[in-house]
Amino acid sequence: MHFEITHEFDIPLDALELAVISPSLMEKLAHRLQNVESVQQKEHVLMDGRLERVWSYRANVRLPAFAKSYVTPEMMAWDEKSTYVISKHRSDWTITPHVKPEWRKYFSAAGTYSLSDLASGRTKRTVSGNVELRVPVFSKVVEKLIVGEVKKTFDAEAETLRELATLV
Repeated sequence: MHFEITHEFDIPLDALELAVISPSLMEKLAHRLQNVESVQQKEHVLMDGRLERVWSYRANVRLPAFAKSYVTPEMMAWDEKSTYVISKHRSDWTITPHVKPEWRKYFSAAGTYSLSDLASGRTKRTVSGNVELRVPVFSKVVEKLIVGEVKKTFDAEAETLRELATLV
C-alpha cells in the first residue's frame, strides 16, 4: 500500500532542517506518540553532510480481535533507519520489525522523506512510502491500520518540528 503524507510549515527550510536533524527530536517527539509504549534513539551520526539515524519503537495499540491470536509482542516493535542527506534535503528510510529473520520476508516498509521550499519562506515536508504485509486474508486491512498509525506519527512529528524550529 502506497502512502504520501504532507505538511506545510510557516518556517524557512534551513530552520526546519535543523529541527529534523536535531539529536533532541526523538526526546521531544516521544510524549506525543500516544500508541507507542517506548521509543529510543539507537543511533544519531551526523558526518559529511549526512545524518545516519536509527529509532527503535515498541507499539502500544489495541489489536483487532482477529489479530490477537497471530500477533506477538515482538511483532509490535521495529527499528526505523534513515539516512538524511542535507544537500538534497531528503532521506531514505526503512523499517525492520523486531521479529525472527525468517519472518521478515512477510513485511516491508520503506520510503522517502523530503523538505522543499515554498513561497514566502515556507517549507513543505513530504513523506512517502510503501507498506506491504505478505500474509493471507487480512493483509489489506492491516496495511490500512499501519498506514493510519504512520500518519499519526508524522502528524505528531510535524508539531514537534514546529516547536523545535522556533527554538533554534
